[in-house]
Amino acid sequence: MSKYDLKIYPMGGVGEIGSNMTVLELQNEMVIIDYGILFPYDDFFDINYLIVDTTELQKTEKKITLFITHGHEDHIGAIYHFLMDFPQATVYAPNFARTLILKKLLKRKMQHEINLYDENTALDFENFQLHPIHVTHSIPDTFGLIFQNTDLGFSLLFISDFKIDMNPLYEEAFNTEKIKKLFSKTNKNLAMIDSTNILVPGHTPSESDLTPDLEDIISGNKRTFITMFSSNIYRLKNILSLAKKHGRTITTIGQSIRFYLESAEESGLINLEDYNIKDIDSISNYNDPKLLFIVTGSQGEFLGATKRIVNGDQKHVTLNENDCFVFSSKPIPGNEKKIYQLYNELALKNVELINFMSKKIHASGHPAQEDLKYLVSNINPTDYIPIHGETLFLRKHVEFINDNFPQINTHFLTNFQGILLKGDKLSFFEVSQCDPLLIHGNGITIERERISERRKLACNGLVSICVNSKTKSIKIETKGLPVSADEHKYTVTDLVDYTIFHEYKKRDHDFVTEQARIKIRKFYKELLGYKPITLVSMV
Repeated sequence: MSKYDLKIYPMGGVGEIGSNMTVLELQNEMVIIDYGILFPYDDFFDINYLIVDTTELQKTEKKITLFITHGHEDHIGAIYHFLMDFPQATVYAPNFARTLILKKLLKRKMQHEINLYDENTALDFENFQLHPIHVTHSIPDTFGLIFQNTDLGFSLLFISDFKIDMNPLYEEAFNTEKIKKLFSKTNKNLAMIDSTNILVPGHTPSESDLTPDLEDIISGNKRTFITMFSSNIYRLKNILSLAKKHGRTITTIGQSIRFYLESAEESGLINLEDYNIKDIDSISNYNDPKLLFIVTGSQGEFLGATKRIVNGDQKHVTLNENDCFVFSSKPIPGNEKKIYQLYNELALKNVELINFMSKKIHASGHPAQEDLKYLVSNINPTDYIPIHGETLFLRKHVEFINDNFPQINTHFLTNFQGILLKGDKLSFFEVSQCDPLLIHGNGITIERERISERRKLACNGLVSICVNSKTKSIKIETKGLPVSADEHKYTVTDLVDYTIFHEYKKRDHDFVTEQARIKIRKFYKELLGYKPITLVSMV
């Protein structure tokens, strides 16, 4: 690469929602935008999360800088792993994300300097300059960036998560003017833009648009439960302010709500002493109609407070027909079934249910179609690449820009595909593709073949047999098989005894135990219709 070349390639978050990571590679430096997690699909069998495999990047001798755009888990959740692999990396983060990252690292007993930036910051990388762009989203202190070389006449605008909110409650509006000003300095302007809501017509509502319906709910005379994404601090702050206005006593249930509120207070975004918030164990009357519970689990998570409360498993709380339960969120695709099960349980208890379909109590953090039109028509990029979305969203986004802005050069790009800027020319190249790492337990990588073993154990169960070669005793244990299968343990014992001590008694241990294993699996296949995992050992 020459000193004016720039490579841009996503390694996560493009063609999927989650695990965000994009590399800007210069001659002697790499700027990595975000390093987040991807929550697994159900068939990963209780894996905590997935992260981008950076093995190839670890071979570089270039200086590494990690630039964080905001504090959502799909953008910061894997930073501990990143710093384990790149301990000398320089990290920049905005205020709220910085607080969250430091708390996460402290929990891991790790220390690393996290440099603070704001919209007035400008960072130099060889012949390019990085300018943060304040944008509105569903978490405070969210930024896009412009990576610019005015000598080349080139600017890259990168905004993975945003909404066009020109009337936000507690922050500045989306800063289109800064983008226009910086773009005016260059003649080739590439925009990489969020695709999450490309299928949604119209405009995304402002957070301020939710206040009337939220106030209508909170001013009522029912004991009220509100569940939402814990990271949406400005909506939480709005709810707390409305609760204060209407004399509500507030309590929270769930660790993530407390974590984010405490982090927001540390970041100077909220003063919790301004509100009548009580610890749940200190409340004298749990049936007080003035009680407002803010609880976790808006996506029906198994251990979330919402599921516990609805199922009657939460200490101090028993729902009844005088209660109101508010879902100030939308189901993430794939979670619909879990959430509708909760809706049905609430209906069975005759609890009043309010969700995004009945009142305006949720606003997305991503731009709908008219918002994208507004942005693109204002900034007028020469080139455009959809990012941050599943593959279908990326394709639809390309079509949308082609249909509405035919003068723009629109390109399709997904993970491990890159753009090379050479002079003022853009070309495309492939990056070595690698599967994500699977993280389980205490931040430990688990190999994919082990997941295959888990799947077989979960689906087929386990038969464990221990044979004592001296006493000829045989002990059989089964896990995950029908109880009726245990009625055949004597048959299995006889089969093992015959195979090991009669049919192959002159052969070595490994051979006879393998023959016994094969016969037992065949026996259970005939009995059950499938082969359980079978372990045979001899001592």
